[in-house]
Amino acid sequence: MELIKLLIADDEALVCIGLQSMLKWEQYNIEIVGIAHNGAQEEEMIDTLRPDIVISDIKMPIKSGLEVASAVRKKHGRLPLFIILTSYEEFEYARGAIEVQATDYLVKLELTPEALDASIRKAISQLEAFQTLDSYPMLAHRGNLQAQRDKFFIRLFNNLFANKNQYLLQRDDLNLELKEPAYLVCTCRILGPDSVPPRGDKMVALCSSTVQMAKDTLTSIRPCYVTSLDLRNFAVTLPVNGTDSRQWMPEIEMLLTHMASILHNYFNVRIIGAIGFAVEDPYLLRESYLAARKALPAAVKAQSFVFFAEGESLEQDHLLFDFSELRTEIRRAFEEMDTQALYAIISKMIEIFDGRADLLVPATDAACNILYMATSLLADGENIVEQIFENEPEGYRAIYQMHTIEEIAGWLIQFRDGCSDILSTRRQSYKEQLVKNVQEYIKRNLGTKLSLNQVADVFNFSPNYLSHLFSKVAKVNYVEYITEIKITTAKEMMARGEGRIYEISQKLGYESAFYFSKVFKKVTGISPREYMQQLKTDSPPDRSLGVNNRS
Repeated sequence: MELIKLLIADDEALVCIGLQSMLKWEQYNIEIVGIAHNGAQEEEMIDTLRPDIVISDIKMPIKSGLEVASAVRKKHGRLPLFIILTSYEEFEYARGAIEVQATDYLVKLELTPEALDASIRKAISQLEAFQTLDSYPMLAHRGNLQAQRDKFFIRLFNNLFANKNQYLLQRDDLNLELKEPAYLVCTCRILGPDSVPPRGDKMVALCSSTVQMAKDTLTSIRPCYVTSLDLRNFAVTLPVNGTDSRQWMPEIEMLLTHMASILHNYFNVRIIGAIGFAVEDPYLLRESYLAARKALPAAVKAQSFVFFAEGESLEQDHLLFDFSELRTEIRRAFEEMDTQALYAIISKMIEIFDGRADLLVPATDAACNILYMATSLLADGENIVEQIFENEPEGYRAIYQMHTIEEIAGWLIQFRDGCSDILSTRRQSYKEQLVKNVQEYIKRNLGTKLSLNQVADVFNFSPNYLSHLFSKVAKVNYVEYITEIKITTAKEMMARGEGRIYEISQKLGYESAFYFSKVFKKVTGISPREYMQQLKTDSPPDRSLGVNNRS
């Protein structure tokens, strides 16, 4: 069994020594891989040593333990797990700053072997839970799978899929099971508490932690998907047994009320929300989402959960500005990194909104749609928009606190200028990363046909754009790359003795062993059988392919 790596971080040497000697770490299959004495050193050691568990003091020189944990969460996702050390006067603050999703909090003056043992066992149990998830092997090469799924639902809610086939491919690629008889969307809003300032880091920490606990609470009762929409709003996609609301309305209301009660008891926040109607085809969840959004003002007024009234029209009340006409143009601009087109489109919108107080609602919706498109369509979208608004107290989330057309226009100007600057400077490296992502996807799915159209849909590109981008950056056309990487893999499989020729051809997604042999000979100059005979006679294998040197 692989050792669990532990890092200890505290600026007091005696505390570090005490933690090292308090338990017999080998009995827990734990290896202490490092000791850090300030926050900067702690973060650096986490990046290089990649521990599974970190015991960290909350107060340290240079950076606090919470600042380190927050930065590490953004970079590395769910691991490492953090156990936070606090004093009495810091304890409530530590409990409030749960954005870092610490596994446990330990008060130094009450620290005993028994308390530390319980905390470590809790962390080990959590580690084991993570590692037994079906998706765990994918996390290393996919990054944050949950973030990818959030983007999927944001695309679904905002009609950002080019077609249904693209939706289906991305659904399958993310291992999303959407096979229940029907689904509905509930949009929820976080209100309060009065004790936390309405802006700033504490509110961000509170809201993100509230969403996480909402997810944990709901999924412990029934399968569902919780998607963060912005600082104070999140959506819940729930399975139901049919489109007849009489069959599920009481149960859904009870479930959401139970969630709201738990969140109120834990965080002292109020959760209100609106529930849309059920749809049989998950691809149509946008309709349920729109219904929930339309009912949300009634939920705000009632300060509770309300259901969309059946028979009510989904038509928007504001038809003075139709964002749908610009959606395709903006999508193309993001997809092709066309900063000039993006600048021109947003400038046109700003000109339309200028001085038009009556367009506040559609202007806010349009700005939010652009934000969703940026975070969804750009591979590093969320980091890009965070960088654009890094000097704002609430970052890009400030859009949800704006109440005048002038404020919305100012936000759009900042987004337009910042996005154009960042994308223009990163354009080439960004494209190289996109192609690298496609190549990694191809290597992970060699057993499928990998048609240009299918892979383009998985990555939210048009086939023509992907073909052009691949040829330009990888210096080889798409079809040639797949052929070469499959034949290279086939040769490696033969060298390892992984089956007969027809078995290898099946594993690599070829329709027949005959066609595989034909392609193999065209690329290498010899048949698969001749190549395997070369291997048996210890002849040097053919090294004619240079595909591994291409990126």
